[in-house]
Amino acid sequence: MAKGYTEDQTAEFLGLIEKHRDEFYRYALRTVWDSNVAEDVFQSAVLAAYENYHRFTPGTNFRAWVYRIITNKCFVANRETARAFQPLENVDASLTAVEDQPEYGDVLKDPAAFLEQCGDEVLRAFRRLSTAERSCILLRSVERFSYQEIAGILEMPVGTVMTHLSRGRAKLRQDLLDYAKQEGIVRSYPRLVPRGERGNQIQRERGTL
Repeated sequence: MAKGYTEDQTAEFLGLIEKHRDEFYRYALRTVWDSNVAEDVFQSAVLAAYENYHRFTPGTNFRAWVYRIITNKCFVANRETARAFQPLENVDASLTAVEDQPEYGDVLKDPAAFLEQCGDEVLRAFRRLSTAERSCILLRSVERFSYQEIAGILEMPVGTVMTHLSRGRAKLRQDLLDYAKQEGIVRSYPRLVPRGERGNQIQRERGTL
C-alpha cells in the first residue's frame, strides 16, 4: 500500500470505499461482464485510488473520482480504449428508425412484459455494446450521474457522452426488437403475443395445429 498516510486518512479512505463498495463492484461487473475480471478490476482500482488519494481534493465528488479510475481499468481490461474514444459520427439513421416500426408500438404499451419475455436476450444485447456505450448507459440510467459528471468520469466531451448514450440505446432497441420478431413476441401490429399463445402460433405456421 502507499506510504505517508496517517491512520485517520487511511480509515477515512476505507470508509468511503466501503460506503460505495457494492455500486462500484456492480459497475465494474456490468462493464467487463466477467466476475473474475471484475474482481481484479475492482481491486486494482481501489489500490490505484488509495495510492493517489493524496491527489483527491477534499469536498469534491469522491464517488465520481473513483468511477473514473474504475472506468479506466475497465477500458484496459476490455482492450477497447482506442476504439471507444475515436471521434463519433452521427448515430446511424437505421438504428433510430426502429421507433417508426409498427412493432415498436407493442413495446411501448407494456415494456415490462416485453422485457420479461425477452429474458436473457436483454443481457446478451447489453454485452454486445461497446465499453463506452455500456459505461455511459450504466452511469446515466443506473448510477444517475449527470451528463457533465459522466463526461468528467470518462474524460470525454458532453456531446460524445450523449452520442454514446443515443447509439447504445438505439442498438439495444433494435437488437431486442429483432429478437422479439424472430421469437414471435411481437407481430406486425401493436399487440404482445402471450407466452402461452406463442407455441400455438408456431404450430399454426408449420401446419401442425
